[in-house]
Amino acid sequence: MGMYGEVLGIGPFHRELVPFLQQPEAWHWDTREGAIIVVPVFSAPEGSSRSRALAECLGADPWDFNTHALDPWRADVDALKQFEQPGEAHRLECFLRLRDAGFSFYFQPNG
Repeated sequence: MGMYGEVLGIGPFHRELVPFLQQPEAWHWDTREGAIIVVPVFSAPEGSSRSRALAECLGADPWDFNTHALDPWRADVDALKQFEQPGEAHRLECFLRLRDAGFSFYFQPNG
């Protein structure tokens, strides 16, 4: 079985982040400021090789669980551009905005 890796951001909701989240704006009308939300930021559904590359961009080893809490300031931002999916060209900007808003990031291997 291959691995499906993804990066999740967890942190406080702020209205100015809504344009960078995956859900439509209307879904956040009742979300209170500061509520802790989970945001899927990057994914590598193409398999293990791509998942390993995603982890590497963020300084993680997919199967070393000690490295799954990420330091977003060490991310290779240029390399992360390859993980923007068609129709989701704002993924990198989402990551940068969430990083600036103090979110924590985690690599999650599924496999």
